[in-house]
Amino acid sequence: MKHAFTKGLFVAATATLIAACSTDDAADQMPVAPGKIEVSLKAALPQSRAQIEVDESNGRFSGSWEATDELTVYAKGSTSGKETPKFTYDADAKVFKGQLTEKKQDWTYQAVYPAVDATPLNIPFGAERTQKGSNFNGAYDPLVSALVTHNGAEPGKTPQGEAVTFGLKRLTAILALTFKTDDATVKAEKVKSVALTAAGKTIAAKSFDITLDDQSGALNTDGQSETITLSYEAGSEPAAASFKAYFNVPAATYGKLSVVITTEGHTASFDLTTDGIELLAGELAYTTKAVSGWTALAAAPTLEWVDNPTFEPQEIKEGMSVKVNLQAAAGIEGFVIKIKSPALSAILGSTFPPVDNTMTLDMVNDKNTATIKDMIPGFPDPLAGHTGAFQLDLSTLVPLILSLPELGVPEGQIYGNHEFSLSMSDALGRPIEKTLIFYVPTPAANPTIVYNNDVNLWTNKATFTLSDIPSNASSIAVKYKATDSSEWLDADVKGTIATASPEWEGPFTTVETSPNSTVTPYYRQKTATGIRNGKTYEYKLIVDGNEYAGATTFSANTKEANGEIPSLDNAQLSCYDWDKCNTDDTWWASGNCVTKMFIEVTTTCLKYENNAAKLVSSKPLAIVKLSAGNLFTGKFKKADATTGVASFGVNYSWNVRPTGIKFSYYGAVAQGNLQQQHGKQVTSAENDYARVYAAIIDWSNSKPRAVSSGSKAPTGTWDPEIVDNSTHEPTEVETYGGGKVIAYASYWIDKNNMPVEFSTKTLQFNWYDKEAKPTDGNLSLIISCASNAYGDFMCGYDGNYMYIKDFEWVY
Repeated sequence: MKHAFTKGLFVAATATLIAACSTDDAADQMPVAPGKIEVSLKAALPQSRAQIEVDESNGRFSGSWEATDELTVYAKGSTSGKETPKFTYDADAKVFKGQLTEKKQDWTYQAVYPAVDATPLNIPFGAERTQKGSNFNGAYDPLVSALVTHNGAEPGKTPQGEAVTFGLKRLTAILALTFKTDDATVKAEKVKSVALTAAGKTIAAKSFDITLDDQSGALNTDGQSETITLSYEAGSEPAAASFKAYFNVPAATYGKLSVVITTEGHTASFDLTTDGIELLAGELAYTTKAVSGWTALAAAPTLEWVDNPTFEPQEIKEGMSVKVNLQAAAGIEGFVIKIKSPALSAILGSTFPPVDNTMTLDMVNDKNTATIKDMIPGFPDPLAGHTGAFQLDLSTLVPLILSLPELGVPEGQIYGNHEFSLSMSDALGRPIEKTLIFYVPTPAANPTIVYNNDVNLWTNKATFTLSDIPSNASSIAVKYKATDSSEWLDADVKGTIATASPEWEGPFTTVETSPNSTVTPYYRQKTATGIRNGKTYEYKLIVDGNEYAGATTFSANTKEANGEIPSLDNAQLSCYDWDKCNTDDTWWASGNCVTKMFIEVTTTCLKYENNAAKLVSSKPLAIVKLSAGNLFTGKFKKADATTGVASFGVNYSWNVRPTGIKFSYYGAVAQGNLQQQHGKQVTSAENDYARVYAAIIDWSNSKPRAVSSGSKAPTGTWDPEIVDNSTHEPTEVETYGGGKVIAYASYWIDKNNMPVEFSTKTLQFNWYDKEAKPTDGNLSLIISCASNAYGDFMCGYDGNYMYIKDFEWVY
């Protein structure tokens, strides 16, 4: 790409850059120390200071000094010797002020900007530079004056008492770049940096070294770079719509010059020139560039404390969870852990000596941190450059602080705060730092019990922390109860933590009303044990028979109950409509579909009646002996004219563990004629059933349980009461789908227990897994109702029917 620069010489309206003020000796030359005098030096029309105004019409620009500007003046008196004072700009008086020996003699002067120590004359000229907003930064602009001599003169004056004059010579060129963009997604973003690269040319180094004798300069051999990255000072970043970037570069002939601009969220790169440009010392080259082709940056680094998103100080406890999620999508460049902990310094301080009571662990560059990485699971290897999300688990490391007295650490160093500051930066130079603060409370005078505010309404658990338990205590107990109950229950005490948990009964291998003589072993929660939704609890600690009540009660309604089960009292549900029963977006589904053969035959398996769902069984065709009334959560598809496929399961968000499910129902069983097509599960009215069951499952979205049924033998049939005893999955999961069954509630209804008018029934859940909670995003709930329990085998009485409605959870 070719892009022309406009070039021009800097304003030089006068040869005088610095002059001693001689209009008022009393004002300008005042004694400040024995043998010294204050000298004020004026800057007349400074050529290039922080505030630059470019006149693109003639290639000239002007500027002004800032209060922070300093000069180093090299002064030598014929009798007083060499002096190298710094002169600082006084913005109010508009002069540079410094001190020289108060003596009339022969004086020689020379000046350097920006001010540096006397020797060596190394002006910082590195590859990493800063700029305040769109203002020029003179810190990288080396200037030097020629030697000026005045014999028999006062300091800062000629022999005639006039201003000492000498001019400054610029040793580099300046690229003055103006960028603009109209991109609506970018122009309001703050610009973070502009990187200039000169292909095959060194444009930056550790310093630009000045030689006073011939007023020349050259790049230092250390830290040489072909790229300068200009960053904007925090709080001064200009908007991308229009901004400037200034680069001091050595005088040279350049070929390709390219730029990379980085904003808060985007980057753009392009060539300024490819055909070459010659830059002379003291010359300005400027251009305005319209920037397009922006690319979104990788996301900024993130750091999340999984169990404590607000980073509140956490008490160190046995079994605590301390997990931190991190990611630097642009690649990790730096990762430092700073630990402020007297206890940990006592055992790690020899390897990582504390500075200001803080140990610093460089996880990228320090090989000594390999042991620490082994103690904190989750560090990627290699760490540098890693772009993916990862999780650090400090759940084992942090609680170890409690056991440090066993290693000889004084117990007093355990109490108080232990701080872990995690600092990560990415390849774009974007840092993130968070501090995890843990503490061990100083023991109180008396035993105490504190509720940990961690009720889990799925596991029905809550924990308490015990403090200041006498070491010689012979008995320690924790009890809790609902405030509306008179019965105190026992919590399990381990060390300083007590856990209130539900009591479980089982295993059981039979289910009420089930025709299965044995079922997969299951468990049930004992009524009213554990922590229940909506209840308020009190608790107490008992040590050697002495009771210590908890400071406050706590409520177990910190989470909303589970969502309502969609009502069946809705005539618009697609499961009631022949034409809509195959739609994918339904919650309730049924095999209530139109069957077309030589003529159209409708089989109504489900209809809306009596403000409820009516499940209707019938004998529709000679080749299909029984169409069982059915209703379930999931989807139904017609495979062909006489075969349907029911896919069981819907997504459901679980907040609270239910103890059961209830509903209203009535109907008739063993009514009509007995039909037997795929087996003889039903042989008489005595063993015909309707059935209702609910199952809490954890199945992948891609693998619902598919059960086909019709004129052909059924496939994929399953029963939540009979699953694999080790995995709790139905058989043939690979073929027909499904997965883990966590719990189920089942009700087999024969002719003797089917009511003749609406009655409410509550089913208790049978649990295979006492802890697992369905995974968000997976299929997690099945409710199935059938007026013929063996309808998938086309076996049962064809006159059965059942009304059902008002499903709701019981807690």
